[in-house]
Amino acid sequence: MEGIELNSNDKKDMNNGFTHYKNNIYTKIVGVNEVGKLYSINPYAVYKGELVPASEESKIGKVLLVTTNTELAKKMGFKRTDKYMYSKSVEWDEVEIIEPEEALFVRLNFLISNAIYIYCTI
Repeated sequence: MEGIELNSNDKKDMNNGFTHYKNNIYTKIVGVNEVGKLYSINPYAVYKGELVPASEESKIGKVLLVTTNTELAKKMGFKRTDKYMYSKSVEWDEVEIIEPEEALFVRLNFLISNAIYIYCTI
C-alpha cells in the first residue's frame, strides 16, 4: 500500500490516530485513496522587519531562512548557497513564524505601505 505521511503540531490530533514523533510533532500514515486533496503549507518568518520563506533545520534546532532577493540577502547577512539562492540559519526567538494566509496579508500591507501598487486579475 502506498502511503502519505501527515504531519501536525497539535497534540489533540492524537485523538485522530496521530502518534507522537518528537517535540510537538505528530504524524500519521494514511493510504493514498484516503486523501482527497493534498496541501503543502509553507510558512514564512518575519526577520528584522522582512518577510522571508522559512523552514525548520531539525538537525541543529534553528530556523532556515531563504531568499532569491540579492539585495535583501546582502542587507540581512545571508550566504549564497546556490546560483540564485541565499540562506541564513537563525534562532527561533529571532523570528516570528506566520502561516501563508497571514504572510499574504503582511506582504500586502508591506507593499502598500511602501507605495507599490498591486494589480489583480480574476
